[in-house]
Amino acid sequence: MSEPQPKKPGFPIGLTVATGISFAILCGLGGWQMQRLHWKEDLLARVEKLKTAPAVPLASVLTATAKPEALAWERVSVDCAEVPGEALPLAYGVRDGDMVWRAQSACGIQAGGYDLILVDRGVVPGLTGQVQAPAKAFAGPRQVIGVLTPIQQMGGDRAQVFARYPGRKPAPLVLMAERETPAPAEITPAPLPAEISNRHLEYALTWFGLAVTLLFIYAAMLWRRLRP
Repeated sequence: MSEPQPKKPGFPIGLTVATGISFAILCGLGGWQMQRLHWKEDLLARVEKLKTAPAVPLASVLTATAKPEALAWERVSVDCAEVPGEALPLAYGVRDGDMVWRAQSACGIQAGGYDLILVDRGVVPGLTGQVQAPAKAFAGPRQVIGVLTPIQQMGGDRAQVFARYPGRKPAPLVLMAERETPAPAEITPAPLPAEISNRHLEYALTWFGLAVTLLFIYAAMLWRRLRP
C-alpha cells in the first residue's frame, strides 16, 4: 500500500495581499518624495533668485489676497510703528549645530488689512549654548529689511505671542531681519534657514528600493512554496 503524498501548499493569498498593500505604500511614499523634490527645487530656485532681489515695501506685497506661502522669501522693507506692551520672550533655535536664542519683536504696520507683524531680529550671541535664556528687553525695531517666512513654517510657539495683543490683526508671517536701522546692540541678524537641505531624491530612491526588495523577497518565498 503506497504512502499518502504530502499535501501541496496552496497559493498564499494572505501573503500576496499583504505584499501588494506594502508595495503600494512604499511606492506611494516614493512618489510623495518625488513631489517634494520638485517642490524643493522650485523653492531653491526662488531663494537663489531672491538673494539678489532688491527690497520692496511690505505694503506692496502683503495684500489682503496674498497667500503666506506665496510670499515666502520675499525681500521687503518696512518702517515699524511702536507696539505698546511688554517685550516678547526670546525664541529657542538651533543654528550651525549650536543652541541659540533669537530676539523677536512686534512691528506695527498697515498692510493688507493687518496692523502687526512679528520680526525675528536674529540671535543673541552672548546666550549661545545656554539651556535657559534670561528675560531680556531690546528697543523696538524701526526700519527693517528682511525676508518673509510663513509663521506656520517656523514651528514652536511663534504664533502664540500674538495672544499678547488682543484686538490686533497680526499678519501670518515672520519678517526675518537682515538689516535694521538703527542696528540693535547684542543682536546678530541671522535669517533662517542658513541652508535648505534637499535630500528628497535620496529618500525617494530608498522607498522605491525597499519596494523592489519586497518583490524579490515575495518572489523567493513564492517559488520556494510552490516549487515541485
